[in-house]
Amino acid sequence: MDQASIIAKLKEIIANELDINLTVEEIDENTSLFEDGLGFDSIATVEMISLVEKHFDVQFEDSELSPEYFGNLNILSKFIINKLEAGVAA
Repeated sequence: MDQASIIAKLKEIIANELDINLTVEEIDENTSLFEDGLGFDSIATVEMISLVEKHFDVQFEDSELSPEYFGNLNILSKFIINKLEAGVAA
């Protein structure tokens, strides 16, 4: 799965499965996911982690639950790619 596909899927998840009042078209992959951007609070962030794990079949380690991996969709998609590649290599 390439980065563009992952970003597209993440946008769908945000628009359709989170309580965020945005459409797919309104979500910019470079915009912060948090208050100064898309407006994620702690609850939305936890829901997003759960949905990413479900949709991409990856598991976050406790050490990976850091805001640095959730800065924006570009950063998150690269992190997911690394998780997927590590899973294939395991």
